[in-house]
Amino acid sequence: MKHRAARPLLAAIALAWGTPVLAADGGWNYRIVPYVWGASIDGTLAHDRLPVDVHPSASFSDIWNNLDFAAMAAFEAQRDRHGVVAELVTLRLSGTARMPIPPLGASVPVELDGDSTTVLLAYQYRMVDAAHAHLDLVAGARYWSTRTGFAYALPAPPPPPVPQSYDASQSRSWIDPQLGIKGRRDFAHSVYVGAWLLAGAGESDLTVDAMLMAGYRFNDLVALTAGYRWMTTDFSSGGFTFDATLQGPGLGLEYAF
Repeated sequence: MKHRAARPLLAAIALAWGTPVLAADGGWNYRIVPYVWGASIDGTLAHDRLPVDVHPSASFSDIWNNLDFAAMAAFEAQRDRHGVVAELVTLRLSGTARMPIPPLGASVPVELDGDSTTVLLAYQYRMVDAAHAHLDLVAGARYWSTRTGFAYALPAPPPPPVPQSYDASQSRSWIDPQLGIKGRRDFAHSVYVGAWLLAGAGESDLTVDAMLMAGYRFNDLVALTAGYRWMTTDFSSGGFTFDATLQGPGLGLEYAF
């Protein structure tokens, strides 16, 4: 990953982890967590018919202006030491990016639009199950589907082989195994903290998902969670590249039943 100036493009929906205390009868516990995530994107995007890379280049204040659509679904089920977790994040983006033209020593603006969807499905095993804390081993797979569209028209021909104008979209999908841990610690006065770290490589070079959070439980069913999430993936296929880091704060409402 080559880190450059961050370009916030999106707000999405994600989930906050941590399972409530197991039922006394050993039955199933369930959680649903809608989580609003304001994220920046930093990285490199490319098409196989465009001989130069495109880089995001907006300020953090443009997050909401560049989000066209976002939707989510998140779910977790736990029984004794065994459980499953699923997450869906889908979003549509638009905005302005920068495209460097090396012979000119400058960059030009490019209209950028895209769609990204990521789905996680995993099994979790509770390695530590204490009265006020737990630690889970998580193993599963993350699916990515991404489309990026670039459009520009220059007033004069640039040095070859860069075309004077370009307007096209390309898409790819891939799957990465994910392995990691997540945990939670409850404190007095209904306060808790939690974190997770997942990583793995499959069709991409590497996909990593990490989050640190804190929350307040209103009652046994409802809690408010705030945190910071960092997600990165490095995928290339032919000339198509989606090498990006998404990161930012989030706020969620947890419902357990």
